[in-house]
Amino acid sequence: MKKIICFLLAAVCVFTTACVLPANDYSNDVFAAGEAQKAPAPVRDIAAVYIETDKNIVVEEYRACSIKIVDIYGNTVEDAESKIKVRGNSTSSGAKKPYNFKLSSKTELLGMGKAKKWCLLANCYEKTLIRNEMVFDFARNFTCLEYTPDSRFVDVYLNGVLKGNYILCEAVEAGSSRVDIDIDNGEFLLERDVREEEGTVYLNSPVLGIRFALNEPEEPTAAQLDSLKAFLKKAETALSSGKMSEIEKYFDIPSIVDFYIILEYFKQVDISVGSTRFYIKDGKIYGGPVWDFDLTMGNCLSSYYTAYNNVGGSGKSCEGIYCNVDWFRYFNKVSEFQKLRNDRFLELQDSIVNLYTRTVKGVSYIDTVTAENSASFARNYKEAGWKMDIVYSTLERIPEKTYEGNLNYLRTWLKERNEWLLTNWGLTQRNYVVPKKDSGMEADGGIIYGLKAGVTPKKCEDMFVFNATVTAEHEYVGTGSTVTNQGVTYGFVVLGDVDGNGIVDARDYIRVRRDFLGTYDIEGLSELSADCNGDGKISATDYLMVRRHITGNFNLYE
Repeated sequence: MKKIICFLLAAVCVFTTACVLPANDYSNDVFAAGEAQKAPAPVRDIAAVYIETDKNIVVEEYRACSIKIVDIYGNTVEDAESKIKVRGNSTSSGAKKPYNFKLSSKTELLGMGKAKKWCLLANCYEKTLIRNEMVFDFARNFTCLEYTPDSRFVDVYLNGVLKGNYILCEAVEAGSSRVDIDIDNGEFLLERDVREEEGTVYLNSPVLGIRFALNEPEEPTAAQLDSLKAFLKKAETALSSGKMSEIEKYFDIPSIVDFYIILEYFKQVDISVGSTRFYIKDGKIYGGPVWDFDLTMGNCLSSYYTAYNNVGGSGKSCEGIYCNVDWFRYFNKVSEFQKLRNDRFLELQDSIVNLYTRTVKGVSYIDTVTAENSASFARNYKEAGWKMDIVYSTLERIPEKTYEGNLNYLRTWLKERNEWLLTNWGLTQRNYVVPKKDSGMEADGGIIYGLKAGVTPKKCEDMFVFNATVTAEHEYVGTGSTVTNQGVTYGFVVLGDVDGNGIVDARDYIRVRRDFLGTYDIEGLSELSADCNGDGKISATDYLMVRRHITGNFNLYE
């Protein structure tokens, strides 16, 4: 009834300039700095790559073309002497072709490092279009995998015809802006590879017999091969010993830990087939760069990938340890490595959970990336003509009928995969921040709801089942304050406390008023705290509820 009364009053008093405010109107203090300078208005919603050629683009060789890249502000890079070919293995046979192209000189594209060679990933078998970019972004932002390819979503036009949404990204190769290794002085880029491709040099590791392709150098000398084999023999002997003190002489353990977590969590389907790389630099083996995740995260056909999809067992692809193979099989037998892996997985929980749901870090990655690229994704299906319900490969999972259906499948898979690994690695009980039943709070997707204003951090800590540390910048726990247990952090949303100081005062309702009037933007967790009536938007009703709470005529928490 109180909410109805507030709503009726909204039309009468909220837009009047004669409102009587409480004694302290902090509007001058809060907003005196003025508005920030606005960036130039974009001329398009996403960058575009225009390819012009009178040649058929094939797998076997590069063909002449011209390339033009236009960013969202209209800035253009053109190269009329470029070359292009179809790239990939299984993806090269897809209806929507991926490409490699070479510019005539090293050039910076869309803020990425200067180079000649670039890739256009088609994501033909991946209906959400985001799996590859998700892993690239995660590895770049949250791990120590230094040479993760930089990448951007783009629209691709071939001879004036829209081919759809692609990922423009750096090629995995040696170079100062790519994998920065010195191939002339005994450094290498290796790829786990069981295929046989003409012109590629392969070797089996001396002790464990793991087959690698030499990505760099592409044409090694006999002396380089001998040096590599001698080094791998020492490294694998150390790894086989199970002694961390010996293993860390030859392997960079932090990168190996992060690389394994990425491969196992996202469940790299090609772990022992291809796309799994290591590089040797400064006398050690490093994990990465990451590559090729379009058929991962449950996006592969059960009848073909039976072990991956637990056919005959649970039938759920989000379950099962899959990447404990090759070198990782030996790492995971070492107790010190297991502890480092588990501690690191807990440390990454905030970022992992934020992939699929809103947390203290903000809106989920899935929601953010799809919102930012929604127009291009829509063009991929509506204008370029790719179909949501068509299977373009015998390898891909039979898709859902709608984009949202495929996105929800991915979101659920990521959540269930995370929970399964936490349980399998014995981390479940340590992982949850659980409010006591009588606290009035509830945890949902990394956010704590239901805490009232005016609670001190010490008192708040006593309101959780497991030992938890509450961190607040002010005397009281407010919106944006955090609670942490064993490396997992949740953020508080205190209804009405928009500025995060743990109390509801004039600063809060001024912000709410200015937001719905369009002169101020409330963002992050504060947006949730300002939505007092829970209708998913900030309105005059919310403003009145906060204002009347301050004057004692309404209680936000009843």
